[in-house]
Amino acid sequence: MEAKEDLFHHRMEGIIAELSSYFEIRYQQITRIKLGLKSMYADLLWQQMAKVREVISGEKMFGPVRVRVADILGSRDEAKRHAVMGPIDQSSILNELIPEQEEGAARRPGFLSVRTMRALYTSVDPSLGPVIELTDIWLWWDILDAADVFNSKEQKKLIERLKGAEITASVQNFYHGAMGWRDDRPLTREEILSFEFVYLESLWKNFMQRRAEDKSYMMVIKREPIGGEDSVDELIVTLSRHITARQRLGHEGGLDDRLREYYAKVLKCEAAQVKGEQAIAHEDLAIIQLRDDLRMGLERGEVLGAPYDYKQRQGEEMARDVEAYRQSLPLVKAVVESAQQRAAVKVGSATPSAPTATPSGAVETRRVEPKPAPKPELAMQEAPSEEGPIYF
Repeated sequence: MEAKEDLFHHRMEGIIAELSSYFEIRYQQITRIKLGLKSMYADLLWQQMAKVREVISGEKMFGPVRVRVADILGSRDEAKRHAVMGPIDQSSILNELIPEQEEGAARRPGFLSVRTMRALYTSVDPSLGPVIELTDIWLWWDILDAADVFNSKEQKKLIERLKGAEITASVQNFYHGAMGWRDDRPLTREEILSFEFVYLESLWKNFMQRRAEDKSYMMVIKREPIGGEDSVDELIVTLSRHITARQRLGHEGGLDDRLREYYAKVLKCEAAQVKGEQAIAHEDLAIIQLRDDLRMGLERGEVLGAPYDYKQRQGEEMARDVEAYRQSLPLVKAVVESAQQRAAVKVGSATPSAPTATPSGAVETRRVEPKPAPKPELAMQEAPSEEGPIYF
């Protein structure tokens, strides 16, 4: 029992750690839009993750079986994962992550009703309501991705352990059931590694499928600090150099042969083709951009690089991991193909829809009609397993 609890807490905290990372990056973006929101970040992050901890430590009923949400998200049971992440399923966690707004609730004199995170913050400042609702929506957008980033990291650890672990009788029994084998022939290490490789690959494919379905407003946009602690000072020096060059170009004869060679490289043309007007236009553009960067740098104490899609970058890293294992593992083609076919059958159920804000402020979801879930063929998919050789 203690091992099961340890595994559960490991899953729960691992998922929350990945979700916190997404939350931090998203919140950095909105503070670039409205700097005044920065002061409440630490409190809001802590409270929102406390809410998530409550939600994923809760249980969902599947027939006579009670399963905790973190165990479902950390499992390979796609039917149950789709249930908790389906907006219209009775096991969905949507309404727990994004509580419905209580409109026109009766209030007694001197009594303030606070039953949600939104109500807590709007009781202090009504203008914060949309911000809190937005962070609730983030949790719904990101929790499945956070779970699968965590699952991918855990799967890599498992593959590394399997490379040198003893293939005991219990391990053999587990994989006979998991792989759907009907005979008693002992499985080889290569066959087991091939089976686990396909699961790692499927995590990446499903993650990237969700990226293809992301709308631009759902993306996690990140900007990396550049230049270290002295980046603002370096930016001031760089700006001063461009201003000096611009002033020199404004004087007669300012574009000498040395500068002409420099601008030829910048403008990608022959030195003889460089005109003073071209060089001046280049410097004017650079000065405008540097002034904007410096203004932001002075406000934040750092200079930021170009924005990029953080989840897309994660997917690229996952792809490199998959390809590295494809090249280094002793994969058995027949096992890989069989496991890929099984994975393709399981992936056809409903995927979570994205909540969107309506003009009234309510949250609605795009209804996705689920396909009938196929009957699980793998023994490990009857219920999220919390024990067994796969977790040694």
